[in-house]
Amino acid sequence: MDQLFLIKFLIPLFWAISFMFAPKNNERMIKVLALIGAVVTFAYSIKMFTDLPDPGVLSTLLKFEMPLFFNISYTFAMDGLSGLLLLLNAFLLLVVVVATWDIKTEKLRLYYFLIFLLTWAVNGSLLSTSLYGFYIFWEVMLIPLFILVGVFGGENRRYASFKFFMMTAAGSILMLASMCYMSALAYKINGSYDLTFEVIQSLNLKYDGFYSPQSLIFWTFTIAFFLKVPVFPFHSWLPDAHVEAPTAGSIILAGILLKLGIYGFLRFVIPVFPEAVEANRDIVLYLGAIGVIYGALTAWVQTDIKKLVAFSSISHMGYIIMGIFSQNEFAVKGAIFQMIAHGISTPGLFIGVHYLYTRRHTKKLDQYGGIAAVMPRFAILFFIITAGSMAVPMTCGFVGEFMIIMGTYEVNKVVAILAASGIILSPIYLLKMYHLTALGELVHEENKKLKDLSLLEAAPLLVLSILTIVLGLYPKWVMGLYDGTINFFITKGL
Repeated sequence: MDQLFLIKFLIPLFWAISFMFAPKNNERMIKVLALIGAVVTFAYSIKMFTDLPDPGVLSTLLKFEMPLFFNISYTFAMDGLSGLLLLLNAFLLLVVVVATWDIKTEKLRLYYFLIFLLTWAVNGSLLSTSLYGFYIFWEVMLIPLFILVGVFGGENRRYASFKFFMMTAAGSILMLASMCYMSALAYKINGSYDLTFEVIQSLNLKYDGFYSPQSLIFWTFTIAFFLKVPVFPFHSWLPDAHVEAPTAGSIILAGILLKLGIYGFLRFVIPVFPEAVEANRDIVLYLGAIGVIYGALTAWVQTDIKKLVAFSSISHMGYIIMGIFSQNEFAVKGAIFQMIAHGISTPGLFIGVHYLYTRRHTKKLDQYGGIAAVMPRFAILFFIITAGSMAVPMTCGFVGEFMIIMGTYEVNKVVAILAASGIILSPIYLLKMYHLTALGELVHEENKKLKDLSLLEAAPLLVLSILTIVLGLYPKWVMGLYDGTINFFITKGL
């Protein structure tokens, strides 16, 4: 057990609170404070991961009992999967601070307070192995993102933030209802309302058709996680949230928050409800394949560059949901790798959109064209990120999608063939996006005066571009970090 875990865990929360005491009018000091906090958070995340004795086993970091509160215990633990996502979360925090360094707002302290609070809540969800602990942090995540979109978003920010909040909260209510039912069963058996993994397994929830307890609980959790991922047809909040969110919100949402739904499936659904997963596998696989095609086709017809990237996320998350529900070892490995690849490429696209918007103040594709002539550094880096998103061989996006399709083919050939169409469709809409922004002639006079990326602006795109290529050439560098955990997700948690 890590004796200093609580201090490390609370660092993002303490840093968030520190912005309340920063001088309101000293913008530079606030930004430097945020940068130091992001570096410290990333450094301790690396240290926590390297201190893991065995990434293939859940290592307990902290456990405390609450006898006066229904005998519920809270356990924080980490393995290769949760540790890898913890690293991604901290890395994206650093990327957000650097990429949005030019932000101008009178509410700068609130802006960074919300970002660091969101980072802390994500860490809490990743490290909580008791279901109630996971649920508490799951709910806490909604609040800072809701305020971030509602205060710092675009013209329709209130509509987008309320839609996001209401839809995801509705799924959370379903999940809480099932948790209360399981707690009542647990109390009869153990005299405690606690819901650890071992307790849930001891309930022996029977699967006896759609209306059996295991099936109903499975679907309540599944709908809640479908809404978070999001999976077609529970996706409608995502494009609105992305379009209206500030760049920081879009990066964190696409880079890590969507992955929390996948993580919930891997940690609390697939190992716990094996019969229900087996019975409903094909339904979920087809929903994933439909999401791949729907997201790609809808992205193709977009005229708003940010909305195009948002719909591309729906398509990519369709692959991941297919991979984890196939329970094929090759596909599950690919799905987890794709979570990381998507967490690199899509934030990179949103950063590129941010740089374009801050220069031209428009997200309409027809207002660009030919900017490679005046912004060559941007054009090169943005192309590498785009190539990773469209799954070009030797980029990180190709590895995950290839493994998912090949692994799923062994389980359901029709689904795999349908999803493979995404490999054709993604280059169409992403090359369209790149062509309309960077290539062609400089038609608009305003574009001729655009300034290329400064060294500070280029830094996050350069790092993401390097990762795109390095992980595409040597995916084992990441896969080795979670390889030992795969057994847990394909052998029903045994």
